[in-house]
Order: sequence, then C-alpha cells, then structure tokens
Amino acid sequence: MDVYQSKRTKLTRPKTRKTDLRICTFNCRSVATDNRLAELLEETNRIKYDIIGLSETKRSAEVHMTNRDGTGVILGKRNDSSVSGGVGFIINKSLMPKIKEIKIVSHRIGYLTLQVNKNQYTIIQGYAPTADYEEEEHSNFYENLEDVYKSCKSRYKMVIGDFNARIGERKGNEVFIGPHSMENRNDSGERLATFCEVNKVFHMNSQFIKPTHRRWTYISPDKQHRHELDHILANGKYITDVSVVPSFTNGSDHRMLRANVHINAKQAKFEQVKRRKPPRRVLDPTAALLATENLDSCEDQDIDKEYDTLVHVLKKAQDAAVTIPTNHSRNRLKDSTRLLLSKRRFTDRSDPNFKTLSKECRQAVKRDHENFAKDRLLNAANQRKSLRKVARDINEYQSYIPCLLSGETGEKLTSREKMEIEVRRFYANLFATKQSKATTIIPQQTKALPPFLPEEIQHSLNSFQNGKAAGEDKLSADFLKSCHSSVHKLLANKFSRYLQEGKVPTKWKSSKTTLIFKKGDKENLENYRPICLLPVLYKIFTKCILNRIRNSLEEAQPVEQAGFRRSFSTIDHIHSVQRLLEVGREYQIPITMVFIDFKKAFDTIEPTALWESLKTQGIDSGYIKLLKECYNDCSTTITPFYNPVNIPITRGVRQGDPISPNLFSACLESAFRRMSWPHLKEGKDDYDNSPGIRINGRNLTHLRFADDIILISKTPQIAEKMLQELVNSCETVGLEINANKTKVLRNKFASSHQIHIRKNNTMSAIEDVEEYVYLGRLLNTKNDLEPEIHRRRRSAWAALNNIKNTTDALTCPKIRAQLFDSIVLPALTYGSETWTFTKALSERVRITHAALERKLVGFTLTEQREKNLHREDIRKMSQVKDPLVFITKRKLSWAGHVMRRNDNRWTTLLQEWIPRNEKRPVGRPPMRWADSLKKEISVRQGTQLIEPWSTIAKDRKKWIAVIRAHTN
Repeated sequence: MDVYQSKRTKLTRPKTRKTDLRICTFNCRSVATDNRLAELLEETNRIKYDIIGLSETKRSAEVHMTNRDGTGVILGKRNDSSVSGGVGFIINKSLMPKIKEIKIVSHRIGYLTLQVNKNQYTIIQGYAPTADYEEEEHSNFYENLEDVYKSCKSRYKMVIGDFNARIGERKGNEVFIGPHSMENRNDSGERLATFCEVNKVFHMNSQFIKPTHRRWTYISPDKQHRHELDHILANGKYITDVSVVPSFTNGSDHRMLRANVHINAKQAKFEQVKRRKPPRRVLDPTAALLATENLDSCEDQDIDKEYDTLVHVLKKAQDAAVTIPTNHSRNRLKDSTRLLLSKRRFTDRSDPNFKTLSKECRQAVKRDHENFAKDRLLNAANQRKSLRKVARDINEYQSYIPCLLSGETGEKLTSREKMEIEVRRFYANLFATKQSKATTIIPQQTKALPPFLPEEIQHSLNSFQNGKAAGEDKLSADFLKSCHSSVHKLLANKFSRYLQEGKVPTKWKSSKTTLIFKKGDKENLENYRPICLLPVLYKIFTKCILNRIRNSLEEAQPVEQAGFRRSFSTIDHIHSVQRLLEVGREYQIPITMVFIDFKKAFDTIEPTALWESLKTQGIDSGYIKLLKECYNDCSTTITPFYNPVNIPITRGVRQGDPISPNLFSACLESAFRRMSWPHLKEGKDDYDNSPGIRINGRNLTHLRFADDIILISKTPQIAEKMLQELVNSCETVGLEINANKTKVLRNKFASSHQIHIRKNNTMSAIEDVEEYVYLGRLLNTKNDLEPEIHRRRRSAWAALNNIKNTTDALTCPKIRAQLFDSIVLPALTYGSETWTFTKALSERVRITHAALERKLVGFTLTEQREKNLHREDIRKMSQVKDPLVFITKRKLSWAGHVMRRNDNRWTTLLQEWIPRNEKRPVGRPPMRWADSLKKEISVRQGTQLIEPWSTIAKDRKKWIAVIRAHTN
C-alpha cells in the first residue's frame, strides 16, 4: 500500500495550468463620460485581470491616461459619422511599465504590445460591424484586421473583441476551429472562421467544454435569446481556459470574456509600480518648529557628504512634522452606491428590473463623483484656497503622450521604446551647445564675498509660494518656511561655504524634467515646455544670489524690457502699443510691427554668451563663477512613461530656477547691444528712413517682455533690415527665430512690401496678419476694441463655468461674491486699464456681467422678468462688484501711474506724444483713450480749460480724491 502510494505520487504529472496573464474582452456599451468610466473601473477592482479590451467606447476623442491608482486607460474615439464604435484598453498597473506600443488604428481596431520577461505579446482588440451593415463594411473590417495582424511581429498574438459572430460547430477540414459551440454558425461566423483558417489562428472559445450558461456573452433586449458573440483568438494553444465572468457588469447587455494565458511553467512576476500620487499629507507648523529646534550641524570635509547628511536630517524632521489627515479619503462612492452596484451584480440579466437598476447605478455613481468634487471645491472656497490646485488634486486621470512624430523621418511613432528614443534625440539636441567650447575669462575676485545671513535665507523662503512640489530630495518649501530659526542659521552657514569655496553639491546639477503641453499638435515635441523640478535648497540658494545681484541686473535693462522686473507689468506694453496704433490711425502715420517668436528661447541660451553678459553688466565675478559652477556638467531626467531618459545639458537656463528669467533677460540685452539700431541719436538719421518711430525726440524701435519682442518701424523695408540684424545678433547667443510663428502687423498707411528673413542661406517670408494676441490682448490694425471685448466675454463665461459647481454649493453670499470677483471679473476686465470705451461697448460689458450675475444666483432672464426683479435686486443677492465702476477705478489708477512716472517709460512718453511733423486730416478723429478722462476730469470754466486731467493726475492726493468721486 505504502509502496503503491509512493509510486503513484512519483508518477503523478505536476500541475501546469498556471496563469501568467489574464486577458479579457468586454463590450462596455459606452464609456463616453468620465462617470461611466469610473463605474467601469469600480467593477474592475473586484476581478483578476491584466488587460481588458473594450468595444464601443463611444468617446468623442482619443485619450491616453493613467488613473490615480496607476491603472492605464486607453480609449479610442467613436466613428466620426455616428455615435457608435470605438475600442480601447484597461491595463493593470503592474503591466504599465511593460507596455512597448499602443495604437488605435480605427474606431474598430486597436492593439497594444507588451514585453513580459523575454516574451512579447500583442493583443488586438476588434469590434466587427453588426449584421445589418453592408458587405463592403464587413470586408473592410477583416481586411484591416488581417493587415494589422500580419504587421505585428510578436511571438504571441491574440485577437479579441466583439465580432457579432456565431461561430457554430467545426465544419469539414477546418483545423483552427474547436469542436465546442452553443449554436449554429451565421454569416458573420463564417467570416470569422475564414479569418482563423487563412491566418492560422486558433478560435479559443470552442476549444473548451463549457455549459451553455458559462458560454453566452450577449443577451437580447427582450431577454429571450443568448448568443456567443465575443471571441478570443490566439496564434498558439497557450491559453488554458476561456470563460465568461458573470458577476462583472456595468449595465451592458454583454458579459466579460476572460482568457487565462500560460507560457512558462514558472509564473511571470511583474514589478509593482508606485502610486501615481502619494497620500496627501498635512504639515503641522508647530511640530515642524519643535522638530527643527535642535538640529545637528552636519559638518563634513566633503561637500557632497555634508549635503547628503543635511538633507537626511531635514527629511527626518519633515517626516515627523507631517501627518495624513483623519478625514482624508479619495473614495468617491458612498456605501449606498456600492450596495446598489452589488445588487446589480447579483441580479439576473433577464430580470425585467435589471435595466432600471443599471440606470439607478449610473445616476448614483455620477452623483457621488459630482458631490465629491463639489465638497472639495467648496471646502477650498471657504478656506480661501486655490481652486485650481484643488481641481488638479481631485482629478482622477493624468494624460500622457499617445504618440510622437519622428523629427527625422516624420513618421508617427507608437512604440514606447521608439518614443523614448525620440525624446532622447530631441532633447539631447535641444540641450546640446552649438558653439565650440570657449573659455570665458572672468576677472579674479579682489575681495571676499560677504557670507549669507540667516535673514537672507528667511527672506528668500518667504518669497516661495505655498503648495509647490518638492524636488528629488523630497523637501518642501512649506516645511522649511515653518522651521525654527536655527535652520536658517544652518543653511546660511552651508551656503556661505559654497560661496567661499566656489563649489556646490553635485546633486544640484541633476534634475527631473516634466513636459508641459502648451498648445497645438500633441504629437510634436516642439509644443511641450520642459520644466525642471529642482531641489528646494538649490532654489533657495539661487534666490539668495538673485536678491544680491538683482539691482545690478535691472540697472542694465532698458525701459523697453518689462518682463520679470519689479513695478513693470504687461499693461505697460499693451498701453504703449495701443497708443501707438491710436496715434497712427489719427495722424495717418504708417506703422509696421513685427512680433518675434523664438524657438525654445530659454533652452537654447549659450553659456559662454551668458557669462559674458553678466560680466559686461557689472555682476561680481564671484557670483558669476558660482553660477557657472551650478550650470557645469548638468543633466536632467525625463520620464515620458516608466523608463527614465537621462539627458546631459550644456546650454540653456533651467525653467523652474528662480534666477533663470533674469539670466535670460541679461543675455538677451547683450544681443540687443550688439545691434546698431536700438541707440540712434537724434539728428543723425533721416526720420523717414531710420529704424523705429520718433517719439518726442527718441526712437521707439522695439518693446520687450522677456522673449516676447515687437520690432517697430514706419516702413516694412526698414523693419526687414531690423529683423535680419536681430536674427544675426541673436544667433551669437544661441537664440533662433521661428519664422513660421513670427508675424507682421501693419496699418493701412504702411507699404505692402513683403518682409523676408535669411537663415542658413534660405529666404523665408514672414506672414502678415490683421490681428495678433500680444500678452493676452488682441491687437488689430484698426485699433478696434470690439473683437477684444468678445474675447473677454467668452473668457468670463468660461471662468464662471469652471467654478459653477462650487458657487452653487456655497451658502455664504459674501464668499461666493469674493470667488466671483477674484476669478470671473478679472477674466472679463483684463487689460481694461487701456480700453477706449464707447457707450455701446460699455453696455455690452454691463449686459454680459448682468447675465453672469444671473447665472451666479440661479436666475434666467425670463424668471427675472416674471418676478419683476430689477438689476439692483439681483446685485443685492449676488453682492458682486459693479464691472463699470471696477473698470473705471482701474483705468483712473493706471492713468495716475502713467502721468506720475519720471523713469522715461514709453507709456508716459507715448501718452504725451503729439506728432509735430504730421498733420491730422480734416474731420472728427476717432475716440482716444484719454478722451473720457479729458471730458470728465479736466477742470473747465465754460469752454476754457483751467486744469487738464494730466496735471491733476500728477498730484497723488488730488487724483485719489478724483478716483473716490468717480467710483463711489
């Protein structure tokens, strides 16, 4: 007996039915909205799966994104000519790093390729036409499916999806159709069987014996008929089981079909990925103060070791000062909704109440998601926190780059490996210097630089905004701002050592770069802005240096540069350009303006030119050497998916570094100083043929706001020469002008001569436009304000729609009004300081604001009239500011600033400008910006002008009294 048992045990075949992958297919009958998608993902949390292929997504646009828990979601768009169709995939988070390629071929076919261990899999998801389609549609589908199948070179290939086909029993000499089925074959089944035999693909549903109730995947609307319409095909018999998952449902009339894939005897192990977003933690300022009261001095001879110890000590203190809030929950669904979903899960699909129950589930899921978002936004509004940050925090999905265009061949890349290679190629080329290495001779330091004071550290820390992301060291600015003053002394000592030795920690030279999409084609890397995520200690250090050298840098900047400067704003240049167009229209002066656009301006500055610029602008050589050390041998890591791409940096300034904008402006200024036309002296050049326009004895040749530049001239011929000289000069510092995005705006009095530029021995024409958005303001050749008012109205409605859920939930009218006045009103009135208002335009703004106000308090115009409510009654309910009074106050305040300035800014010079050599034509001139001020504020006695508004504005006390009189 014992011998027999031992022999039997010895001869028993080891179990081999292990599962490496679980591949599913499901006709979801629509995930067109995020609520329907959330309902589907809630069901997936209950089952075991690796990849789920979806049919009938019905999305209006293709999306590639990851869920908050790391689950991948790829959804193709529906048919352009109908609301049906669309395929997609849901990918388990453990498999996301294994994905090599994802491509949605059409609204009926998509595929993904993944690498698990040494095996490469391709899963093709299909959605075949239904029987009522024409034969041509069926033929096209199977032809396209066969093309995709043959183009995939993976060792293991599976075709899954809803084929609307009944395969039936195996016929004649069929080899790849199994013997098991539940019904007779139809025409669609014949097409599917032909595809299997021609391409030597096994029909896996029919390979396994299953009872009827475990085989059907579709139930008819009358609940009387059940069919097996969803199928799984494979190019080998490596699938150990195919079966439906009866309990999985989102209200669809299909059931999920799941295949267990087994390749190796040893189960494949997948690496676990980190959560996309860690649990939110709250900083306790009191705990941070106590935790940092007595810190180790962290002294070491080696700077890098000392820095590592410093970060470790601070990180340990930070961990002791943060906690997860007790009420922190990201679970959006209530228990009642979960019970409702569970009830549907165990309800038979033939039950007449199943459809009603599914509708209740959809409504409950939608309601819970809306309430979750509303509660978070409401809480933020009551606490006066940023709604934009809260909206980002509650967002369930994060999009990523679906595919890229190859910069060399122009082909569309869907393979993740090839996309990572393209990212490396593009940014390695972007960040690589184009100039030969040249040594910048920096004068020797004559005296030691003063050490940093704790007060400097504290002042720099206070300038950082709250809630900003931490760098690679995981230290946050919020924590350091809450630390004990001993931390300021500690950092001052360390920074002073770096200053004296001219060295910085090696870890400051590496960074993590995030690609932020701007606008345009998402498949083009040109349309992404690389933002560096730098260690917060590094940013404090460079902020301290900036505070010391800021005055020297600003003194070197001309009044034409308004970007990143204290007491300057976008309104300075908007007003200057508008006034220029206003005078040009009144006196019929020809004006040609060229709006310059650079290619990746901040990323292409050459370091040699940068250090030379700082030297010529009077920056102490000790600070130049230290900044040069910070920028030497730098590298950054870009992670487009899951594999980091390391890229060396030999040029450009870091976007995300506090000092970078000022360094860029300094380098740009050095490029302008090389040109001959910015500094023409009065009387040395012919007025009509000189660059720029003569304004009261000075030439206005250009305006700058960081890298947004306008070249100004009377004739396009002169503008062309100015542009060409700018192109040549900017090339010396690494800047390249984008000819496709550079535009020309000229009034009707200017010549129609086409402007060209020469680059690399190639002539490029610069496009003429009738209007151009400059610093957020729409400019046009007629200086007409009406198109800009239309833009402002649309922006205001968009701003209100973004906060409507929050304002509806707010019970305090005061908080609701403050939210409206801080978000919607600025969107409606941006740039209103420079508006030339007519009664008609004023009325349009008032009407738009009244409509926004009604929407805010929940009234329609019809309801307002039915209840006989006047606009004052609506104002009492809304408690918001009057838009016209708000605009008047801003305009008067700005007018006072313009007239009281004595720093030779172009706003003041242009406002006082009267063209002496030009004659105004006969007739009433168009309304000017200052006409309303002249009419309402200037002091007159009869028809005699006693004191003009410009004189009154120069007296601050008088002007404040004028503002109060006009706004109360």
